Amino acid sequence: MYWAAVGLSLLVGLGMTQAAAAESAESGASTRRAVVLTTDCGTDMDDQWALAHLALSPEIELRGVVTTHALGLPAPAAEFTARTAREVLANLPLKHAPPVIAGSSVALAEKAKPLPNAGVDLLLQQSRRFSASHRLAVLVIGAATDLASALLTDPTLGDRIEIVAMGFYRWPDGGDEWNIKNDPKAWQVLLESRAPITVGDQAVCKRDLRMTPAKANALFAQRGKAGRYLAHIFTDWMEKHPGLLAEGFWPVWDEVVTAHLLGLTRTEAHPRPTLDDAMHLILPTETAQPARAITWIVSLDTARLWDDFTRKLERAQAEQAQ
Repeated sequence: MYWAAVGLSLLVGLGMTQAAAAESAESGASTRRAVVLTTDCGTDMDDQWALAHLALSPEIELRGVVTTHALGLPAPAAEFTARTAREVLANLPLKHAPPVIAGSSVALAEKAKPLPNAGVDLLLQQSRRFSASHRLAVLVIGAATDLASALLTDPTLGDRIEIVAMGFYRWPDGGDEWNIKNDPKAWQVLLESRAPITVGDQAVCKRDLRMTPAKANALFAQRGKAGRYLAHIFTDWMEKHPGLLAEGFWPVWDEVVTAHLLGLTRTEAHPRPTLDDAMHLILPTETAQPARAITWIVSLDTARLWDDFTRKLERAQAEQAQ
């Protein structure tokens, strides 16, 4: 029975970091986790914090940043988000900053027609030395247009990467008001690809990644120039959008992908759905083949996440001062 077999395979556990590190060690490759980030940096404040945290993490090799479009951004949208990402990196105590490449400024017009651009080229180029046993992690915290275009250009890309994304309202409903909505056709491509996919949804982020101006200042404001910059990103966002504090907090949504890479999430596996044009997840039938899965994040160790972020910032600033 398809569902019985899938039921036996459902797992709850930590993220992929330990397994990926073991594979890397066995293959003789670097134990640093190779990552490409795709982001709509600047539409909210969460992308900036996620980018900063990733760039400050010695165990993560951030090989490139591909910036994407989003609703309401000045044109060309991907160039706007690229400028924002470069500003974040310039304000951090980094020895080497990853390249930032603007991707597509528009969504896919047709599901089967890729949109070639320099961001797609970077994704394909960075994936070439990887394999099914040693995958490049592609983080999707913006529109999935460029990753979908890369998969359409070279379907074997799905055999060399794994996808970690922030999106959807919750399991199993699907739906989304931002990342998925900005290019539903792209997410149809991702879900139909051979690449493993892990998702952190809005429900878990809203519960586990709540932040207030007071907490942001407590975390960062006394931690040097870069810390003040990071605190200001949050407090400035809240000052410009006072209605967001109606509930007393704002989630730092995209840090869910960082938490997963660092092994600070619990997950469960489900049968891999497809996505309809209304952004509803469509679960496979009992006779569907092959029985692929999707990994869904169910909780984060938030205290360890913020502690990790601040410790890495302090370490980087101390190293820069030497």
